Amino acid sequence: MTLSVDVPEGLEKEMEKEVERGRYKSKSELMRDAIRRLLEQQRVDEKISREMQKRLETAREESETIPHSELDEHLTT
Repeated sequence: MTLSVDVPEGLEKEMEKEVERGRYKSKSELMRDAIRRLLEQQRVDEKISREMQKRLETAREESETIPHSELDEHLTT
């Protein structure tokens, strides 16, 4: 499948640098990797969000407080 994407000039230059450094064989390969990483990060974020929501619901049901450190840990991952 072919997909055309417009990117700002500055971003394209950064992509070209990555290819020149040998990190990717082409800009297409870089884009595929970036999309895979984005989708994976979104899955991780959604999982953390669901886990935190469950934790908050449990705490609310049990009239328990959640330490700030635990909340911060989930927000910064």
